[in-house]
Amino acid sequence: MPNGRANFIADDFLHTVKCALARAQFSMLSPGAASVLLFDSALWGLHTESAESLLDAGERARAARFRFERDREPYVVAHALWRAALGICLGVDACDVPLGNTSGGQPYVSGTQLATSLSHSGSWVAIAVCAAETVGVDIERSPSHMTLTELMPRFCTTEEIAEVLPLHPLLRESALLSLWTRKEALLKAFGTGLSEEPSRMKATTTALVPPPASATTRIPCRVRDIGLPAGLIGALAAPSTITACRLHWLDEMRLH
Repeated sequence: MPNGRANFIADDFLHTVKCALARAQFSMLSPGAASVLLFDSALWGLHTESAESLLDAGERARAARFRFERDREPYVVAHALWRAALGICLGVDACDVPLGNTSGGQPYVSGTQLATSLSHSGSWVAIAVCAAETVGVDIERSPSHMTLTELMPRFCTTEEIAEVLPLHPLLRESALLSLWTRKEALLKAFGTGLSEEPSRMKATTTALVPPPASATTRIPCRVRDIGLPAGLIGALAAPSTITACRLHWLDEMRLH
């Protein structure tokens, strides 16, 4: 594609994104608050070509490795919107956002004071960003497509199992899904991913959770539930300096 055409497409997409973000009241970060941007990537499917023009070479290479368009499209849209949102926070062009990943897969924004995290479930995407050393976000569709009761020993502590086991099966599955998302958010914030056994970490929302030995940060994090639309459940993990979580929802109406 000629450079002029590519630049026009990128500018048009960025204008659309910035307008949508403004309507969702996503702008500069507030001290002590994490911003969580939520959107359905399927609503942005027509913008995939222009979204891809914002990705760096590494992201384009990863996008090209997807076998199916249904998998490639959400990746491209999510990473383009991620760059656009971070660009607003940093006051730079989306293409110039220094977004990278550690060898363990934890995202970072090089040379800045920002921490960021991305999660997706189906076509839904959540992006967290805050001024802190680290942050982790996780979303899941509810109810889960898995029977979590059968997986309890793999991700719950013995105390957590004792707490949820007496619950009615439907309430138990809901409580377990909440635990799952909290632990995913914590493990992302600690930079361990699932290399750390979730069953060894208690995901309490009432106190700071200390990082495991394998964590890339030594800062304890607090995990909290995020109020999401029906059919989704989410959690955010961040250091104690982050005392608030602000949700910015790009719903279908915001694209028009």
